Order: sequence, then C-alpha cells, then structure tokens
Amino acid sequence: MTMIEVFIGANSLALVAGVVVLARLAARIGDAADDVGLAARRVADLSPNVRALIETGHDELESLRSLTRTTAAVANDVRAVSEQASTATSHLVRGFESEVFGRYRAAFAGARAGIGMLRRFRDGNGSRASRPVETEDYDPRND
Repeated sequence: MTMIEVFIGANSLALVAGVVVLARLAARIGDAADDVGLAARRVADLSPNVRALIETGHDELESLRSLTRTTAAVANDVRAVSEQASTATSHLVRGFESEVFGRYRAAFAGARAGIGMLRRFRDGNGSRASRPVETEDYDPRND
C-alpha cells in the first residue's frame, strides 16, 4: 500500500464518521425544533390569557393608584382637622389659664343661688312648695 492509498482510506473513514456525526446532529436539531414548535404553540395558547392578566393587572394598578390618591387626601384632611383640634385645645387651655371659664362658673353659681332664693320666696307666699324635680315628677312605672 502506498501512502496515497492509506491517506485515501483515512479520509474515507473520517468522511463516514463525519456523516454519522452529522446525521446524529441533524436528529438532535430536529428534536430541538419539535420542542421549539411545541413551546411556540403553548405560548400562542397562553398569549390571550397572559394579555388578559396583564390588562387586569393594569386596571387593578389604576384602582390602587386612585385609592392611594384618595387615602392621601383623607390623610391631609385628618392632618388639617388635627391641626384645628390642636389650635382649639390650645385656645381652651389659654382660656382656663386666663380664668375666663372661672367667670362663667361664677355666673352659673350666682344664677343657681338666685333660683334657690326665688324658690324660698315662692314657698313663703303660699304657692306650691319647692321640691326637687326628681321627687315631683318621678314615677318608676313609666321607666
């Protein structure tokens, strides 16, 4: 055998091995293409559901944004009411400190004493005796 014949034999064996490898690779590529086609069909089947889910999620997100705006407005209103209550409370505290309410209390005490004196005078001139309202008008059966 000559060197050329050995070289041709080795090339033939390499060519046969290459064809076998190429055939196996083509089979794998075919299987992969089938898998890709199946995945594409599944994605096509799921696309409307995914689209509807995305649209629903978008609508829910808009609702959440609206709720957040409303909640922020309520929080601002609560903050304003809280500030007004704080102002009113500080005004009341200043009123107590300046004894304005002490004057009102004294006026009510004077009015109460005056009403008591009128009752006493009414008792003295023969009119109906002054009794507490609870004993005059109270009837336990009416409760």
